[in-house]
Amino acid sequence: VNHFDTLSEDLLGYAGLVHEHVLGEEKYTFIEQPKNPASGTILLKGANDHTIAQIKEAVRDGLRAVKNAIEDGCVLAGAGDFEVACKVHLDHYADKKEIKDTLTPCIKAFGDALL
Repeated sequence: VNHFDTLSEDLLGYAGLVHEHVLGEEKYTFIEQPKNPASGTILLKGANDHTIAQIKEAVRDGLRAVKNAIEDGCVLAGAGDFEVACKVHLDHYADKKEIKDTLTPCIKAFGDALL
């Protein structure tokens, strides 16, 4: 809506609960239980402007990663995923009957060391 004169009832939404709440020294209006939610708000609070800027950038990066995963339809594994998969594979390998009992603890210890 760009102008008050163009505002009509069909452009307005519905909320089951609207209330004001004080957090610290600030008053906030919370709109909850919408019928057809199309957006949301993330409230960031920090000790100073630098902290808020850092939090804001981290949230933006996280939301961008989710958006990209949804648009691309895939996720590239990372953040230690290889190490976890390797440990699982080594544990399965160590449990095979062909492996001598003396080697099993060594293989499992190596897998544990990856984590």
